[in-house]
Formats: sequence, structure tokens, C-alpha cells
Amino acid sequence: MQLKIVTSVAPYVTTANALHAIELAHGDGFSGVELNEDHLHRLMDIKPGCLKLIREYSADKHMINSIHKTLHRPSIDSLDRTERNKAVEYTLKTLDYMEAAGVSRMVLHSFSDLPGFFSLKGERINKITYFAGCNVVKVYGVLAPILKTYRKMKKEQLQQSFMNSLSEIAKYAYDKNVNGGPIEIVFEEHYSDAINYDDVTYGKGNLVNVIRGVDTAHQLIRTGKDTNLSEIPGPIHFHAVDTNGMIDDHRTIGSGKVNFKNSLSSIIERKLTDIIVVEDGTRKSSLESKKVLTSMINRIRV
Repeated sequence: MQLKIVTSVAPYVTTANALHAIELAHGDGFSGVELNEDHLHRLMDIKPGCLKLIREYSADKHMINSIHKTLHRPSIDSLDRTERNKAVEYTLKTLDYMEAAGVSRMVLHSFSDLPGFFSLKGERINKITYFAGCNVVKVYGVLAPILKTYRKMKKEQLQQSFMNSLSEIAKYAYDKNVNGGPIEIVFEEHYSDAINYDDVTYGKGNLVNVIRGVDTAHQLIRTGKDTNLSEIPGPIHFHAVDTNGMIDDHRTIGSGKVNFKNSLSSIIERKLTDIIVVEDGTRKSSLESKKVLTSMINRIRV
């Protein structure tokens, strides 16, 4: 099994719209892009024909793209019915876009944790706002334990609200058709959430097209331990992200505290996925992470 390395769209959002970002990522040697939901919506507002272009370009270049759901409120786990419904409706519209663009996988968290002030207003992100937003995400990591305590206090209500949304989203995605199959929904762990990820019935019942999302940085921050995939059945969606172990600072792979050897070995030996997503904030860092990750994979294969 040959592992394909996909990049987050983050290194390109200040200079490119969603379509151009895919073209730049291809030029940088990546096998695909994990696009931002809002980034795609803003491009659609300006260029409605972009979805066909994304599908055709990606098919021609054999790009494997996914969508990461927005981190901005409203949230799909909200206890306010109006807010939750608004968030779900936005997500269903995204799934329509994904089908038209040939994007087969959506990644989401159980909640949205950033204020709408930072949401995208145009087809590209303003550099100042982007810089501010990135630093808010880092500072947010310091406050994560407080949020986690709050979420534990309201665990049953929040989890039920989220599961209702997840079921609705998964059902809508299942009825889509991308490359002969339904759109997959990835439920990715988050370091400040209180949900027990092992209890989710991935791939079963009304979550038949839901798969588990693993993030090495979130795992280390959440548990204090490196990612252990030995007991996790596939398939998975895998984010290879380095961190200082305290905040989600998206470091160049190899410069933080994450040990990738065991997780990459499990992926290769058990064929848990054929896609590795790197989430770096700059183009230079992403290219270096790809280089380091490729070297790690090659050493494990020997």
C-alpha cells in the first residue's frame, strides 16, 4: 500500500481560492488538499462554476481531496435548536457542493469553538485576520481544560445534540454519489471534548458511512500520550500533526514532541488508511513536513 500525503489548505488560503489552492498543492507534490468548508462556500459565492472545475482538475491530476468543516459558530452540537439547525443546514449545503466537486470525505468535530468574527468573508483570507485567527487557536489551547470541564458538566445534553446532528448529516451524505460511493463523514477527536470516541459506532447502523478521525497532536494534548492505533479498527482518517504537547501549534513534523513511529507502523502494517494529512500553517513548513514524513515512512518500510 502506497501512502499518499495530502496537505491542509491552510498554507494557501491567503493567496488562493479553493480551486487555485488545489492547483498549488499539486505543484508542490501533494496528492490532495483538505479544503476548508467556508473557503469553498466563499468561492461558490463568486464563481458558481468552480465545482465542475475542481472535479475535472482533481480527476485529471488524480487528486484526493476532502473538506474540513468550519471551526466557526454556529455549532452542530448547540443546545439551541435554531443554532443547531442552522449549522446542520449549512453542512448539508456543503455536502451538495462536495458531490458536485467530486470530494468524497468530510471531517468534522462535535462542536465549533471559534467566534464568527473570524469566519471567511471572501474567496481568500485576509492575511491579518488569518494571522490573528491562528494565534487565537493557539491561545485557545490554554483555555481548553476549562471548556472540557464545562462540556463534562453538560456531557449528556451536548452529546445527544451532536449525535442527532451527526446522524442527520451522515444520512444525507450516504445518499450522495462520489466515484460510485457515498460521501464519508469523519468524526475527528478534539483535545477539549468530553466524548468517549471508543463508544461511537463507526461504520454501523445509521453511522454506516462514518469513520474515525485521528489527530496525533490532539491525541497527545488530550491524553498526554502518543497515538496508539493497535486497538483501533480501520478505516481511519489520519492527521499527522506535531505539537509542543500543550497547544495545537501545528509545528513542522519532527520539531515537536509527537512520536510518529508506532502510529505510522500500524497504518502500514494493518492498512488502516492510504492517506496521511499534514496540517501546517505555512507552505514552507508543509513542504518540510512532507519531506520528513516521507523519510519516516521509507525507514519503516525497510
